[in-house]
Amino acid sequence: MKTPSLEIAIFSYNRGEYLRNCVTSVLRNMPNVPFQIFDDGSDDPLTVAYLQSLGEQVRPMKSASDDRHGGYYNNMQFALQTCQSDYLLMLQDDLQIVRPFGLPDLVKMHGLFEHNPDVAFISPLFMKGSKRAYFQQRYRADDTLRCYRWQADPTETSKVPQKYADIALLHVGRLRERGWQFSSSEEGNGISANALWGDMIQAAEPWVFYVPEEPAYRGRVLTFGAKLAAKMSGNQVKAFHDMRPQAALAFEQRPLSVYPFAEDFVHTIDPTVRKPYKFNVYRTRWLPLILNKLELWGRLLLRR
Repeated sequence: MKTPSLEIAIFSYNRGEYLRNCVTSVLRNMPNVPFQIFDDGSDDPLTVAYLQSLGEQVRPMKSASDDRHGGYYNNMQFALQTCQSDYLLMLQDDLQIVRPFGLPDLVKMHGLFEHNPDVAFISPLFMKGSKRAYFQQRYRADDTLRCYRWQADPTETSKVPQKYADIALLHVGRLRERGWQFSSSEEGNGISANALWGDMIQAAEPWVFYVPEEPAYRGRVLTFGAKLAAKMSGNQVKAFHDMRPQAALAFEQRPLSVYPFAEDFVHTIDPTVRKPYKFNVYRTRWLPLILNKLELWGRLLLRR
């Protein structure tokens, strides 16, 4: 059997220390996998300096768009078009590889794709502990292929993450064969995927998770509320410890009735970070949350 090949695309904008944490986690835990950073025109001096230090591994992708996502989905399309491997792992700069991922892991992912010819996306993410009941209700264990499969609710209209998610392992050949084009939103991509593919598979042994309490840009702007929340939380990346070899082995051998919730397996270096983990730093405190909403509403009114 031909050894499957993998590349990583990391999408970046003005979060230099988060990008550094993401890149160093790739170098530690996926050291033989080539990666490229698709930067959407960062202008923060510290971010720019770090990007320059990475040399040819950075693809400058200055966006002409000022919408909610900047040029994110155009950059994803370019990454797909230029990928030279069988599979492409899509990451954002606020993610971390939290355990070693080697050739045996890639062969497992290859096997899942081979046994599911209607699947183009596999989720590499740990599940969020804040949504335990939801995930346990929506996913069932497939012990034969060792993965989790979506259980559809006919009352739900959203196809995220049933069919698609922005953070995923992509089957490059299948997407190209169907002429896949990324839409301008995660929901839009879910609708497109619903017309082309079966349900996205959840990896039983995920290896990626979001760093908690990260600053989230909206329309290429960090709101005052987000800046205040980041300052209140310490302005530091809430990075994770890598999973130790013994813990990783136990994780791999656990029964699938034990769901891969991040809070149960992945722990922050700073022990004071609250669980279940919270994301978008302005959501961690009530005052920044209100200020963030007010600013976003004001910007919408000004556009009208």
